[in-house]
Amino acid sequence: MSNTKPHPKFMEAMRKLKMMSEEERLSEENKELFEQAMKYAPLDIQPALIAIQKKYEQTYH
Repeated sequence: MSNTKPHPKFMEAMRKLKMMSEEERLSEENKELFEQAMKYAPLDIQPALIAIQKKYEQTYH
């Protein structure tokens, strides 16, 4: 993990996403929330989020 505190917008998005099922997280309705998490994610977390994004793209596109 990085030594800096995660951005509040990242923390907000992740808190909401954490309460959802995987299907809900990957849904079109939550795409904007997921993109917010990606935008503000610490660098060490971004690769995991990119992998999830690729799974979304394969599942829904």
